[in-house]
Amino acid sequence: MLSRVADSLYWLSLNMERADNITKLLSVRLVSILENNNQKIEGEDNWEDLVKISGDITHFYGSYSECNRSSVIQYIAFSKKNASSINSCISIARENAKGIREIIPIELWEVINDLYLKIRAFPVKDVTIEQLNDFFQMILEKSFQFQGIITGLMPRGESYSFIMFGKHLERLRKLSRTLDVYYHKKISARDNKDSINYHYWSAVLNTLGGYESYLQKYHAFIEPIQVINYLIFDESLPRSANFNVKRLLYAFEKLERDGVNRYTEGLHNKLHGLLNEVSYESLDHSSLAIHDYFQKLQQLCDDVGIAIMDTYYLGEIKSL
Repeated sequence: MLSRVADSLYWLSLNMERADNITKLLSVRLVSILENNNQKIEGEDNWEDLVKISGDITHFYGSYSECNRSSVIQYIAFSKKNASSINSCISIARENAKGIREIIPIELWEVINDLYLKIRAFPVKDVTIEQLNDFFQMILEKSFQFQGIITGLMPRGESYSFIMFGKHLERLRKLSRTLDVYYHKKISARDNKDSINYHYWSAVLNTLGGYESYLQKYHAFIEPIQVINYLIFDESLPRSANFNVKRLLYAFEKLERDGVNRYTEGLHNKLHGLLNEVSYESLDHSSLAIHDYFQKLQQLCDDVGIAIMDTYYLGEIKSL
């Protein structure tokens, strides 16, 4: 496979996954506002958290004087100046897909192109929360179509492996960053603090795709460290850190059927180093503090990303 094609597949997949993750963040937050209909709760929710997870906080304050619902949604959803906004991610994905239309299923191109056109046509100003939420739900539905087409139509060859690299690395990176930000957020002391705590971690589970399966396993009891252990170490959860690292290894092994050589040994070792960090029974078995653990996980993700680029000559390393 040409490095140019592999590069396009990788960044196509990574940017579609990034757009999906940001959309989930915004959708869960908007649904929370609509369900609670409580301005006090909304005011106490820190919109800056979403920027820390999905963008560059320094860059954000270079463009906006206030961090509120309007500015954050504009920045992480629609801003063309933010390379990680939903708008930018879909545009990048479309450009990558456009150059490899002969490689990917035609249905995949049609989904990406249709999503791109719908985002361009959306009236950013003077829209209600309900309209925004409907718009984000549309993006999530298109994302499900995107993943379904890949699962149902793409042969499990080299192209599939590079798509898996982009998807699972980005999913893992955003999971660790999300948990790092949300775990260290202090919840205000008030009479119904337990209720707010439950609502808060329910939102985290919804954002990371583990709410219903968590309740099936642990019933109604939501406890922060248990949520974190579940989202990192559970082997059956498709969005857990453990599951995603194993999918990265699967993609690597499919590419390297003849075994590891001196060109691929570095990536092989970094992937197994990452696997070691997500294979504990719980964080009690890690020697690191929780924040340090998440920081290490994010650094390992960056190291694996660079190793993928170096190993397969995927061109200039783009911003992570």
